[in-house]
Amino acid sequence: MTAVLTGPGYAGSRLRTGALDVVRRPGLVLALVVLVVVISWAFVPGLFAHQDPITGVPADRLQGPSAAHLFGTDHLGRDTFSRVVHGASLTLRATLLAVLVGLAAGGLLGLVAGFVGGRLDAVVMRVVDVMLAIPGLLLSLAVVTALGFGTLQVAIAVGVSSVAAFARVMRAETLRVRAQTFVEAAHSVGSRRFYVLAAHVLPNASGPVLALSALEFGSAILSISSLSFLGFGAQPPAPEWGALVSDGRDYLGTAWWLTTFPGLTVALVVLAANRLARHLEGTRE
Repeated sequence: MTAVLTGPGYAGSRLRTGALDVVRRPGLVLALVVLVVVISWAFVPGLFAHQDPITGVPADRLQGPSAAHLFGTDHLGRDTFSRVVHGASLTLRATLLAVLVGLAAGGLLGLVAGFVGGRLDAVVMRVVDVMLAIPGLLLSLAVVTALGFGTLQVAIAVGVSSVAAFARVMRAETLRVRAQTFVEAAHSVGSRRFYVLAAHVLPNASGPVLALSALEFGSAILSISSLSFLGFGAQPPAPEWGALVSDGRDYLGTAWWLTTFPGLTVALVVLAANRLARHLEGTRE
């Protein structure tokens, strides 16, 4: 007789096994630490950086990294570490909005196209193919040019550029779930199509799309930083990460830290988000 493993003891065993699995992967642990630190910057920046990110001290201009200024100071005497920490809130909020726009719009398009099928599916997929044929950054530039400059506009533009990826994945999962026996059984007993879609198809097709959201989070950070670098994001003196890298371009020969530390921050967060996304995808499989 086979024992059925259920109850609190089994749940606790699964939790301990998952925790040990995480600890045995130093790369994943490092990624989690980076993400926790950066998210903490976004919520409580004053806990990590006590200096004003907007107002500088002219006497401290262009000082190198030191105990007093971990990331050095810029040409106006502002503490670079403080600006990076306070910029986390702007960048991460824009990233979260971009992912939500792509997930909501793309997920809805893919869900409806895959479930309804027919001509609607063909039309939606042709639009998705056109969007996929345009490089993401170029599409974001076109959208933000039409909407105007600012953090909100950049976030929407990056979200629009990711709609096609979400739509394609959601459609593929919807087609797979729609062919399952339990969906056919729901139709056979007379359930309404909207009920079948909401109660059976959507919950079972959303797993891969949510995993894609984690992967798109890192890509969105990179895209938003790129647009901010080009001057489409929040205007000075807002300390967005991409704008910080852009501000230091004129001082590469004399103050390398102005671009190096914000750039490394962006790179570390993107790599950490991608590492976590790969882990979530592997766990789902």
